[in-house]
Amino acid sequence: MTHNLGTTAPRLFVHIERLSEELMVYLNAWPPCYQAQCVQLLDYASVRIYLGNYLTRPNVRVWIGTEYTTRGLSELITPEEKILTSAYSPVLIAKAVKGERERSILKEAHVRDAVAVMQLLLWLENSVPRGNETELTAAHFVNEARKQQHNNKGPSFETISASGPNAALAHYSPTPETNRNLSVNEMYLVDSGGQYLDGTTDITRTVHWGTPTNFQKEAFTRVLMGSIEISRTIFPQGTRGVYMEMLGRRALWEVGLNYGHGTGHGVGNYFGVHEWPVGFQSNNIPFKEGMFTSIEPGYYKEDDFGIRIEDVVVVVPAETKYGHNYMTFEIVSLVPYDRKLIDTSIMSPQQLQWLDTYYKKIRTIMGPELEKQGLKEEQAWMMKNTEPFLTATASATLSTLSSLTLTLTVLSLLQLLS
Repeated sequence: MTHNLGTTAPRLFVHIERLSEELMVYLNAWPPCYQAQCVQLLDYASVRIYLGNYLTRPNVRVWIGTEYTTRGLSELITPEEKILTSAYSPVLIAKAVKGERERSILKEAHVRDAVAVMQLLLWLENSVPRGNETELTAAHFVNEARKQQHNNKGPSFETISASGPNAALAHYSPTPETNRNLSVNEMYLVDSGGQYLDGTTDITRTVHWGTPTNFQKEAFTRVLMGSIEISRTIFPQGTRGVYMEMLGRRALWEVGLNYGHGTGHGVGNYFGVHEWPVGFQSNNIPFKEGMFTSIEPGYYKEDDFGIRIEDVVVVVPAETKYGHNYMTFEIVSLVPYDRKLIDTSIMSPQQLQWLDTYYKKIRTIMGPELEKQGLKEEQAWMMKNTEPFLTATASATLSTLSSLTLTLTVLSLLQLLS
């Protein structure tokens, strides 16, 4: 827990024994330093004493975020005129809205990250049929591939590399005891990310190297439909994610399916891969231009398989026919989905048009990047997997209908929930 009691050096109340020397040096906390640019490390158990002493000073106030400050601390702040409250710290709110430079470099990090994920998917496609790869070797491969990318500083979290029934556990990570061989007869889910000096990434792809069942294809496609519906929606700036969250579930609900985790979370800039308080939960803050969030619907059949599709998006202005100050999401993850698992017969033309537009973006951005890195095989793989689904004529016919339909959908939802 951090507290900046005063205008001098910030104090970090923490279990000091848990901090490595490297981290303490990074914080300018070791060797001990008491200047403004240094962090003073204090034992977590002493925070109540320091807070109590601070409150004895005249003309001081304490600003707390009610969504995360413990009752044990908040009840110490008396009399009432010395406490200032808001749901979240203004520092968190400011950090959640990325500036133009932050947005630019975060997108650049996702370009390089997509190279590593494409390398993984191509390698698995070629290697799994030989029967020698496992969940652990796949996790190791993608971590090593990211290390080769500029500015990479390691994974942003422990890689979720899950095959068959292990993938039905939404946040499973392989161990030597649970490690499964990868098979062309099972679905495979990989949820991974990287920390780069210019951004944090988080992406999930689900694939099948053999012949998926009709149910697996339908479930995957409905998860994809949910992801697309959130990604392409248009909404007034300041709309809360909870009002859009059901768009990610609707295609699943229509056939009696669902998933038991959140639909997305904020993403930091070389910081936390789960950056509070952005996302689609009821206690998340309203979306504003410049916020980054993941969109990650899924479906999990117990003891059989798991599906999740996760992309990172940024809130950007939307062009509408009449309204102003409307927003939409721009996708910054740049890896195609497994075509073998997509059943286009249950998707709407608008969803297919969105998919084609996304794939065109992948080609435009990733083609030059893969060529620059000399990855010709990966470039050919990317081109093959981003072939359009619609003809040019059908795509042009739909373009005039999409924005109006989406805007009316979200406005209807807001009216129902108000």
